[in-house]
Amino acid sequence: MEPLAVVILTLDEELNLPKALASVGGRVPVLVVDSGSSDRTQAIAAAAGAEVVEHPFVDYASQRNFALELAAERFEWVFFLDADEELSPALWAELDAAIADPALDGAYVRLELWMLGKRLTHGEYSDAMVLRLMRPRLARFRRSSNERVDDRDMRVKILDTRLIHRDAKPIVEWFKKHLGYAQREAKHYLDAEGAASLDGFNIRTRAGRRVGLWWAYNRIPLFVRPLLFHGRALAKGAWRDGLPGLLYAGMHALWYPMVIDLLIYEAKREAKREAKREAKQEGRRGAAPEVDGEVA
Repeated sequence: MEPLAVVILTLDEELNLPKALASVGGRVPVLVVDSGSSDRTQAIAAAAGAEVVEHPFVDYASQRNFALELAAERFEWVFFLDADEELSPALWAELDAAIADPALDGAYVRLELWMLGKRLTHGEYSDAMVLRLMRPRLARFRRSSNERVDDRDMRVKILDTRLIHRDAKPIVEWFKKHLGYAQREAKHYLDAEGAASLDGFNIRTRAGRRVGLWWAYNRIPLFVRPLLFHGRALAKGAWRDGLPGLLYAGMHALWYPMVIDLLIYEAKREAKREAKREAKQEGRRGAAPEVDGEVA
């Protein structure tokens, strides 16, 4: 088995993919799992020597799990790299050390987020981290959106070097993408009747604590919780990054969760209206027939 592969999930990423692939620089094999791109994404990946597999998209967890299953028999480790992210030489050094550690099953990385050409060092992403390095035979993703690895039985650490997140697409594409995310999050909320499950909750692991945070967040009233989320971003100093920081906090911590709540509210309102229409129709069908002006 080879020690490590980088996995990139793609859909129409011809603007971002070249710099992501360049940051790998041929150090390890790259597996690109594409969900049906209509641009040059697949051709760019193949030209760079990546292995390209097309797989229909259902949700993010199942797409990542598909990639893990592909890699499990061939690689000891995988690192999930988004197409709009880049690995630095310093992070490569940490990855090399991590995969050489037999007492480790995975590693979290923090993000180095860029907005309008400026690196953001404050706000809600200043201390956020994601589990990206993992042994594919052990790790599996849960939850269809905002997917996460259940790390209860994994030995994990946090890497010191941040993963660069720098999207080359026009800003309008960010809004389009997050509209799709919002629709999935709204559906997830409605399917769970607004009560996020505590299945998997524990205080020992980051993934387990995140389950508890989502459970608590879903108990805050709609339209109030985005304001609290935005307030948290400002309290964590988003304003210290100037206009880019304020804009990103407004986009990610206020606009995006507010859209989710609007979609939930709209769906609930329509469900109530439909229930009233059905009740009215049932009432009409159940009314007793009249015979010569009298009730039969």
